[in-house]
Amino acid sequence: MAIIFRTVCAILTVPFAILSNPLDTAPEDLQVALPLPHRLLTFVSQFAHLTVVSHEMTSGYFAWAVLNEYGVLKASGSWLELYFVVATSVALFVAIVFWGSALVDPALMAPVDVILPAHYQLTPDFKQHLLFGAMFGPTDPEPACSWQTPFRLFMQYVHTLCPLLMVADMMVAEHPLGQADMEINATLCFALGYLAWNFFCWWLLQTPPYPLQKRFFELGVPWALFAYSVLSIFAMSLCIYIRWVRAVGGIFGGALSVALVCWASTGLQPWRGELARIQGLDPEVLMQGWQSGGRSAFLTKEAEIKFISQSKAS
Repeated sequence: MAIIFRTVCAILTVPFAILSNPLDTAPEDLQVALPLPHRLLTFVSQFAHLTVVSHEMTSGYFAWAVLNEYGVLKASGSWLELYFVVATSVALFVAIVFWGSALVDPALMAPVDVILPAHYQLTPDFKQHLLFGAMFGPTDPEPACSWQTPFRLFMQYVHTLCPLLMVADMMVAEHPLGQADMEINATLCFALGYLAWNFFCWWLLQTPPYPLQKRFFELGVPWALFAYSVLSIFAMSLCIYIRWVRAVGGIFGGALSVALVCWASTGLQPWRGELARIQGLDPEVLMQGWQSGGRSAFLTKEAEIKFISQSKAS
């Protein structure tokens, strides 16, 4: 059962892990602190995100586990299990922090001005409506908004499905406990190492990898240090949670995090409308589409004049 499950997981994760390797996706006009080769800057811009790092670790675990099962790549059981603990802690951290932040404001995780550039001439309020719909649904019936569906499916793939595959692995396969201090220390070392890498990427690319980080430092350095300390403690608590699931939690213990992440990724359905209202959005516009509120009402003044003139001409 376990080998079949892990083979399926490898098929679901490894191809994207290979495709996400740096090709040529960084902007040519990227403002950087050091004039490094474009290929290297592309690598940094991609792997500055913990989501990408986590996905590589997840796909690496399933590939390693499958090859180990078939005797192609022999690995010590203790080292593979230690890798599993760190990778699962990181995966759950990514899933919970991403969707938890998006429930507060999707713009904390997805840079709205990058997804919806200024040349679209949309008002900030309407950009928020579009981003919320792209993150949680529903997709606006306007043809120009069809991009919301693939965006949402990809977010659910990389922040829900892939992280929860690691949790599901605990529910279908046996995972012997290692030394508690080694598992916690390994997770802590990864967290500190990633933070150092993250800040280096921030300095090199002259922009924070996540909008949430910018919000932290806008509150002041003391608040930013407090926030990072809380997140680090949370990462350690996830390591302890994973140890508890393997020891006594079993299927029920793993199902808790699966249910929590899946529910968050739907916008807390059936209360998605209330969530939108709390974020200052109009649930009716989200449900019925932007034309229900008058398309021009969501455009900037200059774009509205252009829209009205085009409507009169037609």
